[in-house]
Amino acid sequence: MKKLLLNPFENTSETKLLFFGLALTAAGSYLAYLFNGRYDGVIDLHFTGTVTLLQPFLDNLINIACLASALFLTGKLINKKTRFIDILNPVLIARVPFYLLTLTNFNSFISDITESLLEKIDLKNMPTDIDIAPSSVLMLTLFSLLAIICIIWFVILLYNGFKIAANSKTSLHKVYFALSILAAEIISGIAISLLNY
Repeated sequence: MKKLLLNPFENTSETKLLFFGLALTAAGSYLAYLFNGRYDGVIDLHFTGTVTLLQPFLDNLINIACLASALFLTGKLINKKTRFIDILNPVLIARVPFYLLTLTNFNSFISDITESLLEKIDLKNMPTDIDIAPSSVLMLTLFSLLAIICIIWFVILLYNGFKIAANSKTSLHKVYFALSILAAEIISGIAISLLNY
């Protein structure tokens, strides 16, 4: 079970990984639509008032394209035999934690708490005492912890797949991997904000 959750790439065929990755991407995009989520960056998930059906699908397309391209170029730098399909599959599978995270906004739960807090906070006229319900603070804290766990899970899945695909072995390769994610995050965030669909 641990291997399935953290490293399903060793003993699963690339065809199965691609099929499941695409199916999970479609399901995750639809979940974001149902729960008003936007994947507005490679490692981003934000909840908004309304989301069209097309938005999360395009978000995912941009994020996957940016991340797969960045990691493929890095993989080629490390090992010229790196194949795009072997990079694409981990990128598809690694996004699953973000898809599960959308479920936390059932009935607009998280977005309503966040909006309520933002209405009470005025940065220009910051009050000395902000009346925030302890339950709201607790729920946002739990959500933040869950989000951190999902990001860690995402990175572990992605790195395990990348390590196999590019035959990554050294500490320098890990630095390249981290820089690739950072570059993909910046590029995808800019692309999504420029499209502003």
